[in-house]
Amino acid sequence: MLAAAQREPQAPPAPVFRLWMADNLSIDGNYSEAIKKYDDCLGACESAGPLTSHQDLVTGALIHKAQALQLSGDLKGAINAYNDLIRQRPTNKIAAFEAGMIAERLNDNSTACDYYERVASSELSAKTDDPTQLARRAMERLNSKDVYYCHNATTLADQLTVSLERRNTKSLRCIASTTHFAVGPVGGHTGFESLELLDELLKELPQGNVKVKRQLLGSGGKRYLPTTGWKGKWFHGDVSLIITEAPGGWQWTGIALHNANEYWAERWKPSVIQTNDPLPFEILAPWPKGKCFTAGGLWEHITEAIIVAGTWPFSALVALGFASANCCGWGPRGFYYNIGPTHDEEDAFAIDFTRYRRFVPYDNESGGTPVLAVREGIVSNVRAGRPSGNSSMDNRVEIEHADPDNPTDLSRFTSKYLHLEGPFRIPVSQGMPIRLGTRLGFMDDTGNSILDHLHFSIHDRQLAYTGAQEGRSVRPSPMSGQTLGDSDSNKCIESTNIDYTGENTMLFPSSFAGQNWIITPVALAVNETPPSSVAHQKWLLVLSGVANIDLKGNGSQWLRETFQIFPDIFAPMNHAINHHNIPTPPGQNYRLRFQVEQWAPYSAPSSMYNKNHSVNSGFAVDVWRPHPFDSDTDVVTNTPFGNIFAGIQVDVAVSDIDAYFYRLSYHIVLLGKIRFGEPIIID
Repeated sequence: MLAAAQREPQAPPAPVFRLWMADNLSIDGNYSEAIKKYDDCLGACESAGPLTSHQDLVTGALIHKAQALQLSGDLKGAINAYNDLIRQRPTNKIAAFEAGMIAERLNDNSTACDYYERVASSELSAKTDDPTQLARRAMERLNSKDVYYCHNATTLADQLTVSLERRNTKSLRCIASTTHFAVGPVGGHTGFESLELLDELLKELPQGNVKVKRQLLGSGGKRYLPTTGWKGKWFHGDVSLIITEAPGGWQWTGIALHNANEYWAERWKPSVIQTNDPLPFEILAPWPKGKCFTAGGLWEHITEAIIVAGTWPFSALVALGFASANCCGWGPRGFYYNIGPTHDEEDAFAIDFTRYRRFVPYDNESGGTPVLAVREGIVSNVRAGRPSGNSSMDNRVEIEHADPDNPTDLSRFTSKYLHLEGPFRIPVSQGMPIRLGTRLGFMDDTGNSILDHLHFSIHDRQLAYTGAQEGRSVRPSPMSGQTLGDSDSNKCIESTNIDYTGENTMLFPSSFAGQNWIITPVALAVNETPPSSVAHQKWLLVLSGVANIDLKGNGSQWLRETFQIFPDIFAPMNHAINHHNIPTPPGQNYRLRFQVEQWAPYSAPSSMYNKNHSVNSGFAVDVWRPHPFDSDTDVVTNTPFGNIFAGIQVDVAVSDIDAYFYRLSYHIVLLGKIRFGEPIIID
């Protein structure tokens, strides 16, 4: 990658390659070298054009540089990196909030307030993942005289335990955070609540036989103190107290509900119910094949928990029955469609996925599960530098996917995967083209989350929403062949996705058994204005042939591979140039390129053989798609252009150890222009 970036420093992929190298060094924990590579990436961004219209490598590199500096202990350097991001991307709200948090940790409260004030929201809201709301509340915390901190989580847990056991509501009121008090269900997210709800908690404390389980769950900067025996209107059964680490110390910042009820259902109901259309294609579940996760299911779990409680003294047996009913197990669930404050508006069709150990009620197995890409695409955003359990921001991956009705639109859809493990445990980087099933990281509890789960959504850029360039979310259905409609909350989804960790590299045909082409000017429509010159002519280019792939099966299971087919397109373009007298750049070296406006590819098996005539053998072409389009700079006008044809990727499969998949036929129809790109310079 370094050689490629050095060979063509002005090419759009050059800064992408440097960012990949920097992220890999961060994954290895080599932060000092990673920081240098992030600087190299930023330098390359100044001379190279963007890879795609929605890729912002500057923001990605500066955020990861700041996080690497913070992990290495250079807090002032991290603030400087965020300052660079503020200067270059003034609309970025995260940078000022993060710089304020670090300044607060350095006891520079005046500077911290300045950063918070730049982006703080003018109004309170319940959104715990909004940096403008977090900045507002952090500023209020700094300016308050009654903030209670402990120097470590254990000490705070001990104080809470004593206060709960003595029913000392006055002490609890003093310990609670007045700026960051939030409530949410286990397996889901929190929302900021008014202190009136804290008063309700304290009122309901004497109504039950509340006991503390005297153990701290969670890791990093977010811990949970479990309690049981609540019998109030709002708080019933098991309730966990959330304690988090702020720059000044540990605080009691909220409540995790193990048994929400109908009062919460009404409280969390969004003001506007979204009705966006579902996806126009199927996706696979974002975890490995054979594993099962429940889609939402908060209210269904409430009903089941009421049944369990009502069957005493046989409650344990009934709970075991629920835990044994399917492979998803049984325990508290997160949010499904249209429930706020984190599954509404542009995120209305997000789903919280959780998994419990089968036959063992309440034993959450979500943490550490690999998260997989649901469809091929290009990584558009990665935040990886948060330690596991960090409460302020999540680690995440976002991937852009092509519109199947218009494959030249590579970014209509965006899938999002939140609360991943860290720091720097995400093996993909921004700008990276990935295939279906690529491993993106592991489920965790970073950011606005209550215990390990995966928050997943997919968005359509054609459904515009203010402040969300990826557009509104849509129903991610069907998923691994199962529908996820409005009434399918609590459905147990078994994945058919294959965990791909990069072992199988892209394969190429050994040779071509035949190649054919035809190229002709595109006819004009009635009254259409002719091109100003032959150099602006559109062409219809048809490529067909047979590729030798020589793929041998390896057993009774399907062997799946991806082949890149790049037929000879230079012969037809040279023919068009010579036959139609297209002027070429005088006295310059150049590369012939074909810029695609429309295309229609097709591929199918052409020749296969089974030595022993086994009835269990199989051959398949699963899907074909464009190899990620290239970009270049026009040597005549010195302007960048994209959508350059780079071949097609074909996913093939063969089953049985003596089955041979020999040949693959293809037929590719392209409509576009002949362009003259910059030559490859080899030192």
